[in-house]
Amino acid sequence: MARKSASLQDVNQASQEFAPVIDTQHEESAAATAATPQTQTNFKVYKLSDVSKNGDFHMEGIDDVWNPEKKRMERIRLLRGFPSIYLEDQKTLTEDFIKANRRSLIFQRRVLRVPSYDTAAIEFLEKCNANLDNPNRKGFKRNTFYEWNPLRQAEIDRQKRMVRIEAIKLAGRASEEEMRKHANYLNISFVDEMGFPKSVDALRNDYEMYAEMQPNKFIKSFGSKEVDVAYVVKKAIIDSKIDLTSKPGTAYWSNDGGFICKIPPERTPHEYLVDFALFQQDESKAFLEQLKKLS
Repeated sequence: MARKSASLQDVNQASQEFAPVIDTQHEESAAATAATPQTQTNFKVYKLSDVSKNGDFHMEGIDDVWNPEKKRMERIRLLRGFPSIYLEDQKTLTEDFIKANRRSLIFQRRVLRVPSYDTAAIEFLEKCNANLDNPNRKGFKRNTFYEWNPLRQAEIDRQKRMVRIEAIKLAGRASEEEMRKHANYLNISFVDEMGFPKSVDALRNDYEMYAEMQPNKFIKSFGSKEVDVAYVVKKAIIDSKIDLTSKPGTAYWSNDGGFICKIPPERTPHEYLVDFALFQQDESKAFLEQLKKLS
C-alpha cells in the first residue's frame, strides 16, 4: 500500500508544534553563554633595544643575577613545568627533566609578548641582566631589552620632541658669528653641492636641520669653549698660521714660529689640536693663548 505524502499543511503544522521547543533551546543557550565568565588574557610586552633585529631572536633562559635580599650572585634558569627559576630550588630535578624542559624566549621582530599567567617567565625577564629596567643588573649584555610601557614611551617621546624644539630655537636665535663657529665644529659644509659658498640663509637652513636631526649633540656643544677653540684652530690652519706639512705628524707655527706638538697617527690634525688646546698642561695653555692672539 503506497504511503501518503505529507501535505504542505501537515509540514507547517509540525513546524509550529516544534517552534516553542527550538526557541526555548536558543534562549537557554544564550543565557548560558551570557552567564559564562569572559576571561581576557593580559600580556606583558618587551622590546629589544637593537632596532636592526627584524627576525626571530632566541634568548636563552639562563643567567647569573644579583639577589639583593641574599646579597650574592645566583643562577636562574627557566624551565617548563617548574615554578621556581632559582637553580638552588631545582636541585632535586633529574637531568632528563631539565634537558626536556629548558626554555628560551623568542622575540619576534623585536617584540616578546608574555601572558600574565606565565609568572616564571615574567620573573626571569625582570631579574635577568639583559633587562635595562632591572636596577640590579650586572655585567654587559650584547642584546638588551626593556618592558614596553605606553605611558612611559609617550613621556619619552614628548621629552625628545621638547629637546628637538629647544635645539631648533637655539639654531634660529644664534647670531651669524655663533652659527658659523658652531657649524664649523659640527662639520656642516660652508659650500653647496656645486662648490659655491652658501648664503647666510642657506647655512642657517642646514644649521637648523642639524639641530632637528641631532638635537642632543647640538645643545651639548652650543656655546661651549670647545666650539670657539675649534673655530680658531681651523682658521689658523686655513690662514697657514700653523704648519702641518713640513714634518708629517708634527705641528709647528709657520715661519719658524716654533714647535707646537706631535699629532697621533690615528687622529686628524684639526681634531687633535682642539683637544691639545684644552689640556691643562703648560704647553697647551701657551698654545691656546697664542691662538687667542690670532683671532
